[in-house]
Amino acid sequence: MYGRRMQQVSGSCIFESVQLGEIDRVSHLLQQDRGVLKQKGWGGFTALHFAALHGNRPMAELLLNSGADPNIPCDSGITPFHFACRNGHIFIMHKMMQHGADLHIVDKQGKTSLHHAVGGGSVIATQYLWETGMFCFTDADNYKVTPLHLAASTGNSDVVRYLLRANRCTPEAVDHQGATALHVAAENGMIEVCWLLLKSAGLHILHMKNHTGLTPLDLCNKGNTFRHQQLSRILTDFSHRPKDLIPKDSNVMYFWMLLLPSLSGAAVLIIAAALGEYGAILSAVLFPCLAKVILSQYHRLSSFQRLPNPVYLGTLAAGIIHCSACFLYKFLPSFWPAYALFNFSLVHFCVLVGLFWKVLNQNPGQLKEADTDSQFSSIRDLIEAGKSPERFCIHCELIQVDNCKHCRLCDMCIQEYDHHCLFLNQCVGRDNHRIFILFVMSMVMAQLLFILSAVYYLSLKLSGLEMSDWGSLAGREASVLLLTLLNIFSLMWVGWLLVEQLDAISMGTTTYFRQYDNKGPSKRQRLRTILTFLLEGRTRQEHSQSFSI
Repeated sequence: MYGRRMQQVSGSCIFESVQLGEIDRVSHLLQQDRGVLKQKGWGGFTALHFAALHGNRPMAELLLNSGADPNIPCDSGITPFHFACRNGHIFIMHKMMQHGADLHIVDKQGKTSLHHAVGGGSVIATQYLWETGMFCFTDADNYKVTPLHLAASTGNSDVVRYLLRANRCTPEAVDHQGATALHVAAENGMIEVCWLLLKSAGLHILHMKNHTGLTPLDLCNKGNTFRHQQLSRILTDFSHRPKDLIPKDSNVMYFWMLLLPSLSGAAVLIIAAALGEYGAILSAVLFPCLAKVILSQYHRLSSFQRLPNPVYLGTLAAGIIHCSACFLYKFLPSFWPAYALFNFSLVHFCVLVGLFWKVLNQNPGQLKEADTDSQFSSIRDLIEAGKSPERFCIHCELIQVDNCKHCRLCDMCIQEYDHHCLFLNQCVGRDNHRIFILFVMSMVMAQLLFILSAVYYLSLKLSGLEMSDWGSLAGREASVLLLTLLNIFSLMWVGWLLVEQLDAISMGTTTYFRQYDNKGPSKRQRLRTILTFLLEGRTRQEHSQSFSI
């Protein structure tokens, strides 16, 4: 009786110590009695259940090395390995598999380890399990719930994309209630998940009914939240279209946001010019409002399609167009004859537009399967080599090389990633970094040229005028003053950007992977690196960012 009581006390102590992360105390308790490893606490949890639940890798390794069984189920039939899968703790999963974790065990609902990984929202854990070859994405539990049903219920769009990619899961699969994944997503108001399912399966799935005769739209209409109302309008619109239609992304809003800065800016400048002396007042009122609208935009459009927002690209294009028009129709006629200025500005404009077009269309350095490291073909290879499993890109499904990052806006992994430029709606990476720097330099020169020309133009207009007439001149030349002011602020920002870029280049890295080191190269070496980069481009960085752990 005394020994059993002491074992119960030790069991409760180890549960508390594991949850608090007191690894030294747990080690001491295990030295006294390893029988506590089989003790069960609340809900039938063992010490290993708690370690897996909290993701404490050192604690889990200590328990496993001491003989803990990863296959002991709790009251609901969930094993410690299931917990590790649900929480996406890859290293704990790997350690448990080395200590005999049985991948065939299911809980009392019939859910496999793959179900738990999907339910927890971990694509990496799901991929790791799939690589074992012991799971099928179409496996259902006792209630015919597939992994896609679970992902749709949680609203995890990354997992849904993964399951729909390469037809891993069938969107038409139904559970014991006759509900598809679209029924589940619509009932929970998951707009993005519904859109992904409709793009994958087509609109016929929208008309499928469950065992009670309800369509996804019917279930959505029962919801009373704002997102249910939004989704209801979207599904109602799609329900009136042909059933065999597969919806695609609409570019109407995309092009509208792209042209918005140019059209609105042109409208303000034209109205200001027509008002004459009162144009400055109108510009002072409308342009700050316009700037607020543009600069408050998010990276993605607010529509359910979640396309990248091109409003900043449109702003850059509008600036080039409006400044070029002002230079051509206002400055040059006032300076004429000015053949040298005309020829220089014409050549520079062609170079600027050419670089602009080039940087927009050139591949930034997309990672392809041929570019990956051949020694890593799976997540297991990464773990055994001591690398982070995060190097597996859940979107591209490739093992990333050093200095590589996935851009969710461009939807690709970029080698030697620097940043995603909103004003180009494009990533800057290995293959377009040099073009980007040359474009920024040409922008700096263009802004300097415009500002100096504007100052000279205004000085010509002011010559011979009394100070009392300066106000009326400012009204008539409101567009020039406004564009000059915008160029001054833009020059300050672009100049700072250029300095930051050149500083990172001189260190042989990018602004994203830059690490400050007091023992960096000398100034002469940094200057040589910059010149070499501008003349030849760089094929490989000198300092690589490692993902070792």
